[in-house]
Amino acid sequence: MSVTAHAHIDDHADDHVHHHKETFVTKYIFSQDHKMISKQYLITGLIMGIIGIAMSLLFRMQLAWPGESFPIFEALLGGWAPGGVLDADMYLALVTIHGTIMVFFVLTAGLSGTFSNLLIPLQIGARDMASGFLNMLSYWMFFVSSVIMLISLFVEAGPAAAGWTIYPPLSALPMAQPGSGMGMTLWLVSMAIFIASSLLGSLNYIVTVINLRTKGMSMTRLPLTIWAFFVTAIIGVISFPVLLSAALLLIMDRSFGTSFFLSDIFIQGEVLHYQGGSPVLFEHLFWFLGHPEVYIVLLPALGITSEVMS
Repeated sequence: MSVTAHAHIDDHADDHVHHHKETFVTKYIFSQDHKMISKQYLITGLIMGIIGIAMSLLFRMQLAWPGESFPIFEALLGGWAPGGVLDADMYLALVTIHGTIMVFFVLTAGLSGTFSNLLIPLQIGARDMASGFLNMLSYWMFFVSSVIMLISLFVEAGPAAAGWTIYPPLSALPMAQPGSGMGMTLWLVSMAIFIASSLLGSLNYIVTVINLRTKGMSMTRLPLTIWAFFVTAIIGVISFPVLLSAALLLIMDRSFGTSFFLSDIFIQGEVLHYQGGSPVLFEHLFWFLGHPEVYIVLLPALGITSEVMS
């Protein structure tokens, strides 16, 4: 082949490369690059963490000096802190949303989403994740769930207030307390989207570690960090769907008249017509996730520590 033909082919190759020039949107917003997605997870996780810490400061001030007036309460919470004293229902709501944000949005998604995305491809010698599109989708579902969780703070009847474990009947009956209305429904919708996001992310990490290791990188040669992320993802895929089922059944109990978690309930001497359900069933489903959750939170941190120390 002549030199001119070679040059002609090279020109075409250059044209092809320039044709896919990234815009601001594809590079920074809907990015499919694992490094950029890890930064998105980091920033979102940090913002949620700051909000969670602010909530804990508010309810701890209330605990330390009960009944004392703090102008900052009234400034931040308005009608929920008349005269600068925190309302009892808002206290429960702050504890609930603080716990939810810290356990799920910061420690689960923020930690695992940031470091699994950043380190897995780099440490196994892969160009990127197995599916850039699913990776992007998992971040944006996490972002949407974060936004819905924050919107629930501004609902008129107040945010969810049944504790971060949301046990029925407090979470299943809209009339149970002020925080059991729309705020609770938004909490459940947010968590359903969050769990779907976690599952997409975890499946991506597992497939990447199994299929995209570079030549000579056997499973026994994987760094401890990658083993930690890999096991974390497997635990997530096994346990998170159970919490999703619990959340969906709870949504059905609240909105569609079923009674999976309700039976023989009395409110002000009046019997509510719920039969056959069991609040304990919810606790079993919740803690099927709740116990592995501690390892989902801990293992990435141990993996990162092992790498730093070695």
